[in-house]
Parts: sequence; C-alpha cells; structure tokens
Amino acid sequence: MTIWFDPVCPFSWNTARWLKAVADKTGMAVEWRLMSLAVLNEGKDMPPKQQSRMQDSERIGRLMAAIRDQHGNAGLATAYFAFAERYFDRSEPVDDGLVRQVLDAVRSWDVTSEILSDNSWDELVRRSHQAGQDALGETGGSPIMRVNGHTFFGPVLTAPPDPEAVETLFDAVAALGAIPQFAQLQRPRSR
Repeated sequence: MTIWFDPVCPFSWNTARWLKAVADKTGMAVEWRLMSLAVLNEGKDMPPKQQSRMQDSERIGRLMAAIRDQHGNAGLATAYFAFAERYFDRSEPVDDGLVRQVLDAVRSWDVTSEILSDNSWDELVRRSHQAGQDALGETGGSPIMRVNGHTFFGPVLTAPPDPEAVETLFDAVAALGAIPQFAQLQRPRSR
C-alpha cells in the first residue's frame, strides 16, 4: 500500500496512524510518499490561518523530501511520525527545536533547520506530489492512498479507528477501492 500525504494535514496524520497500525498487525509494507497542499493550493486566496498552514506545508515538505532522499522510505516514516506527534499531538511550532528533534529521530545530523527555506527541494516535493495526482487520475487532496493497484483520495479519518477495527476498516477500504463503479461515500463528521 502507498500513501501520499502532506505532513501538516491532520487527516493524513489520522490515516497514517491507522495504516501504521494495519502494517504492525499484518506485516504489510507501507510506502510513504509526499504530496503538498501548498502545491495543490498555489495561487488560491486563503484566510491567514490556512496561509500559515500552507507555509508550514512548504517548509516541512522540504525537510521531509531531504530526509526521504537521504534515508529512504523508512527514514521518511520515522521523520513524519516524529514530526506529527509534536506538531499535532503537542501543538509545537515549526521551529529549529522541532526540526532538530525530527532529524535526531532519523539520525540525520548533516541536515539543518536551514532546509526549511531551501527551495532547491521544492522540485522533489512537486514530483512526488504530481505522482500522487497522476496515480489518482485527477486532482485530490491529502491523503491519497493506493491499495492493490487502486488509488483514491482518502480515507478521511477524524481520528484513528480503535485497535480492534484497524483491519476491518482496511479490508472495507480495499474492497471499495477495487470496485470500479464505486465513486464516493461520505457522511457528516461526528462532533
């Protein structure tokens, strides 16, 4: 299975934790790939809070691209989980301290927080983002998932499922994704 995710997307964080739980239970491998909400939303007029999130998307995308380039799929997964636990679960800001903790998690001491403003990594992020869009066959947000050769936007999870439901949800998503006529299933978010 493959997931294209934007590191600052909270729905991707929920899906990533779910997929990691599936992988831990089943032994399936997860290919972690970047997509970018900053690229997806280029040129769009957005409220200040969303603009700030897009700046985080761009900056952290560069960091994650450099880590994936140097440490591969496993390094990207380790870095993403180290980042997201701090960014989402602890509400830590994107700063030098957060970057240092992420780099320490993957033992990448040759990269510094200056990577956040190094736009030479933008092309790698764009290529990975476009690969997800191409796999989907249309424009889609984060996350994009591919299971058994079938690619779709989502699933959008408001939280990871309970441990006893992780495989059931995966089987259901994989089954729906395999049906070519299936297009969409949506319900209101619980509050």
